[in-house]
Amino acid sequence: MSEYYYLVASLPMLEFGNMKPFSCGDFLIRCREHLNTIDMATLERVSIAPQEDPDDPSPTLREWKTFEVTLRNDLARARAAKKGKDPAPYIRKEESPDPFMAGFAHWLTEQEDPLEVERSFDKFRWERIEEIKKGHYFDIVHLITYALQLQIIEWWEMLNSKGGMEVLQELVTKETA
Repeated sequence: MSEYYYLVASLPMLEFGNMKPFSCGDFLIRCREHLNTIDMATLERVSIAPQEDPDDPSPTLREWKTFEVTLRNDLARARAAKKGKDPAPYIRKEESPDPFMAGFAHWLTEQEDPLEVERSFDKFRWERIEEIKKGHYFDIVHLITYALQLQIIEWWEMLNSKGGMEVLQELVTKETA
């Protein structure tokens, strides 16, 4: 496994709720100068909203995608139960259920403020990324988790920008329909 001491040491620390130091695109440009081809290809597949197929050659991306699919499935089940609907059409590839995530998803569906729901959802994801990052200081796992957290920060900057609240409201309206 390659170590990227200089690159990681040059990256500013990210904190949930703070401004991004640079865009995700700029981050990838910085990384291109230092990463080998395989690690760069892995980093380019990083997404806070992974595609349907959670299979990935990278164990870290597989772990993230499995977590994300499980969380979204639990949220779909909780929302469907609240509305008296069948959750099956909303379930992605079935992963093993996590009782803690199911409880969190249920709690989210009981909240009234859509902005607080979104903030709690992303904070939960942020904390999971922190767990994945533990013990990885200068390797590709650290860079993958950095990219995930940077994407969350970018999402919040978009929401907080002019027009961002309209996007959130549109999502909420679609959700409640």
